[in-house]
Amino acid sequence: MRVKILDQELELANDLSSIGELFTKIEEKLNGTGYIFSSMTVDGVEIETDFALYLSQRIDEIQEIEVRLKSFRVLMVETMQSVSDYLERARPEVEQLSVEFYRGPTNESWSKFDQLLEGIQWLLEAVTAIESYHPGTEANSRWGTEFQAKSRLLQEALENSDHVLLGDLLQYEILPLFSSLEKGMGELLKAEGYGNDLN
Repeated sequence: MRVKILDQELELANDLSSIGELFTKIEEKLNGTGYIFSSMTVDGVEIETDFALYLSQRIDEIQEIEVRLKSFRVLMVETMQSVSDYLERARPEVEQLSVEFYRGPTNESWSKFDQLLEGIQWLLEAVTAIESYHPGTEANSRWGTEFQAKSRLLQEALENSDHVLLGDLLQYEILPLFSSLEKGMGELLKAEGYGNDLN
């Protein structure tokens, strides 16, 4: 099978051992280039996840693999845009969830709360990556720390079954943090030359 990486082509055998060799070659070729592996096109089919599984199921018939790359900058801009989009959708939901906790949470409230905790964990990971891309920016250097602190407060209120405190934390801690982060993402996107839209 023919493999295209950057501006180079190489031939690999159509057997399972070539899958590991392929990923080793990708890593070698990308080392120090500023690009990261994002997806691959296998005989015209775009694959974005489970690469090894897809390849192993079709290894005998694969003719051509084209390795798709992204610059780290593009990945960070996409991450910033995803964070911004998530926050825009999440803020009204958090506000409603706060009201539900003041009234007494239902099973649906708890389900939404679990989703929010997952979202906060994803935001923490995304913000950590963004902070590493924009080191030293005073405004964003505190986001990761703030998310960790707010997560601990939510966890304590949850452990104490304090629904009113959970409502307060959502309303007066999480919502302002989401608003601040959304504003910050807009500023970073603008600094990257994208305004509030990647297109």
